[in-house]
Amino acid sequence: MRNPSRSWQFIRYALPGLPLAALGLPFYLYAPLWLAEQGGYGYSIVGLVFFAARMTDVLSDLPAGAWIDRYGSHRALWIGAWLLIASSALALVYLPHPWPLPLLASGLILLMLGWTGITVPWLALPVNISFSALDRLRYNSSREAMLLLGTLLAMVLPAILAPAILPSVLVLLLAVLLLTVCLQGSQAAPASTRVLSFRVLLTDQRTRSLALPWFTNMLANAIPGTVLILFMREVLHAESELGIVLISYFLAGLLGVPLWYFLARRVGNLLSWRIGLCSSALLFSFAALLGEGDVGWFIAISIGTGLALGADQALPSAMQTALAQTLSKEQGGAVIGARMFALWSMLSKAALGLAVGVSYLWLGSQTDGAVPPAWAISAVYVVAPVALKLLVFLMLGRRSIVTIEGGGQ
Repeated sequence: MRNPSRSWQFIRYALPGLPLAALGLPFYLYAPLWLAEQGGYGYSIVGLVFFAARMTDVLSDLPAGAWIDRYGSHRALWIGAWLLIASSALALVYLPHPWPLPLLASGLILLMLGWTGITVPWLALPVNISFSALDRLRYNSSREAMLLLGTLLAMVLPAILAPAILPSVLVLLLAVLLLTVCLQGSQAAPASTRVLSFRVLLTDQRTRSLALPWFTNMLANAIPGTVLILFMREVLHAESELGIVLISYFLAGLLGVPLWYFLARRVGNLLSWRIGLCSSALLFSFAALLGEGDVGWFIAISIGTGLALGADQALPSAMQTALAQTLSKEQGGAVIGARMFALWSMLSKAALGLAVGVSYLWLGSQTDGAVPPAWAISAVYVVAPVALKLLVFLMLGRRSIVTIEGGGQ
């Protein structure tokens, strides 16, 4: 029988995922399109501003990771980062648009900087608090399940609440986020005085071998989310079914987390991740055949690809945790956790920024009238992610990746 206090450790660690996902999904999915069409900025301007903000945000990750490795993640850090998120999010929601472009970019950068201050120490915690491969898998699976639950919450609330109430929900979610990050407590700086430099980290072959497929996979995941609303509206002519599609996808993802957890325990994280990549690419490729009236088939595809979502998140995160612990042991107990996850966070943000920038610049270049043609939307929504997923599958066959799987037992 599992110790209840031990189970609470996994739950407490995962809790910030709920408000982070519930706050992050509308910003990531709806904000670019709303700003482009309703905010008065246009597709190309929104693509450039989001890309520039993301690229600026990328620069904050590595310094944040270095600071946390050296000084620890104290409660003041959690609260300060929360203040940045709260102030910028409330301004973006409550103040009328359009803003001057430097002000819009500044608001986005502050929001992302606050996100960095919370996510980097949070993602790095399992490096210091997990003591076995099973612990790593449990912490990372719990976190991804909570993130998916928060995403589902973000999908359901707009459907059951009046639009006038939603700004109040933002305030509530911000309060919940403050509570859950404070529950993480203050993590003092590790006893070791050695902090592994980024040079050692970046010159390690295993780190580089895992970084490229991680970035490519994040890009493959980000592109469809960036243009999903346009695909639903212009290709399927079923924008009203968007909520059902998203709920189906993320609910399937939540239900799939335990399946990937048990599969990974049997065959390992790497093989399970590759299985997830192949199944996701195969199923998603059928979306290229869809058109008006095919929303039912699209929901079925969303359920299938949603089941593979757990493999895309928890399994590579467990491998990253194992690599950080292995490097620390090889370097005589040197501190590395926050810097390692700052690197992964930086790559994820770069992928998100590149997805918005490239997708919207492509769509803007193909737009003759008010909106891009259906073929241009399908090309970026389906073809690009499938090709990228298959490329990641091939990357993960390299021997330097396989050695990570056996490390950090």
